[in-house]
Amino acid sequence: MPENTASPLPYVSVVIPALNCRGDIEDCLAALERQDYPRDRFEVIVADNGSTDGTREYLKHSWAKLCLCPERGRARALNAGLELASGEIICTTDMSCRAESNWIRTIVEDFADPTVGCVAGEIKLFDSALRGRVIDFQRRANYMSPMLALQRKKIPFMPFADGANASFRRKVFDEIGGFESSFIKAADVEICYRLFALTHYRILFDYRALMWEPGEPSLGALLHQRLRMGIGWNLMRMKYPLLYAESGSRSAQAIYWSCRAAVGEAGAFLFRNIQALFGRDRAANHDDNIRFLMSQVQSFGRVYGRWHLRRRGIAPTPLDARAQLRLIAAGGVADRVVVRGEEATKP
Repeated sequence: MPENTASPLPYVSVVIPALNCRGDIEDCLAALERQDYPRDRFEVIVADNGSTDGTREYLKHSWAKLCLCPERGRARALNAGLELASGEIICTTDMSCRAESNWIRTIVEDFADPTVGCVAGEIKLFDSALRGRVIDFQRRANYMSPMLALQRKKIPFMPFADGANASFRRKVFDEIGGFESSFIKAADVEICYRLFALTHYRILFDYRALMWEPGEPSLGALLHQRLRMGIGWNLMRMKYPLLYAESGSRSAQAIYWSCRAAVGEAGAFLFRNIQALFGRDRAANHDDNIRFLMSQVQSFGRVYGRWHLRRRGIAPTPLDARAQLRLIAAGGVADRVVVRGEEATKP
C-alpha cells in the first residue's frame, strides 16, 4: 500500500512490461529514480513477460516491484501490472525508454483537469552510438513522436497515446476494463478508442511529458514494426467493424483505387530515384525511399494479417455497435483532444 496516504499528491503507479530487457533495466530505473515527484508518492511495477536473459533475476533485487506474466503479450503483461498497481494514476512505458526528471510531475498536473482520462506524452529519439540512414531518417522525421497521431482526424483514424508514454486515470480502467489481451499489436490504440467510445473523458497530448527512446536500429527492424502495424490494423477492424467498414472494403471499386494508388506510389518512387542521379538532395531521397518501403510493407501487413490472425485463431469481440455509432454520428473526437506545451518545442 502507498505510504503517506494523507498527502494531497496523488499516488502514481508506473507499469512497465518487460521481455529480455536486462541491458536496459539500470538506465530505465535510474531515470525514474531521478524524478522530481516525491519518491513516496509513486511506485514502479515491472511485469516480466517470460524473460530468459536475467531480467527477472535482476529485478528481484531492485527497488521496483516485480510481477510475473508468463503468457506472452504486451497487453497481458500490462494487465498483470495493473492488478498489482495501487495508484490512482497509471503511467505506462517501455524498459528501453528514459523519462525526463519532470515526467511524473507533469502528468499529475495534467490530471488535475477532471475531464482528462489519458495523457499522451512526447517521445524523442535519444543520442546513442547508433548511426546510419535509418536512424538519421527517424531523427529528421521526428518519427518517434506520438504527436503525429494528432493528424488522425477522420474516422476510423483517431488520435491515440503511444504505449511507450501513455498515462491513464485509474477510473478509466474501472469503467472500460484493461488492455485488450487478444491484441498482439495496437493495444495502445485500441484502449484509446474504447475510452472515446465508452466514456466522456478527453485525451491530453502534452509535449512537456517527455520520454526518450532509442528508435529502431535498422531498416529490417523498422519494416518489421510496420508489418506488425498492418496486423494491428486488422485487429482494430475486427474490434471496431462499423468504424472501419469503409476503409476495410473489398469492393471492386475499392480494390481499383487501391491498385491505382500503389501504381502511382511506385511511379513516384522511380522518378525520385532518377532525380537523385542528377543531383537531388540525397538525404531527402533516402527519407522518401524509406517512407515508400514502410508504406508498402504496412500495406502487405494488412493482407498478411488477415491470414496470420485467422491461422492463430485471434478474433477480438467487436465493441458494442451503439458505442461505435455514437462516434460515427459525432463525426470524430476533435472536441475531446487537448494539446498542451507545444510552444515549448518551438525555437
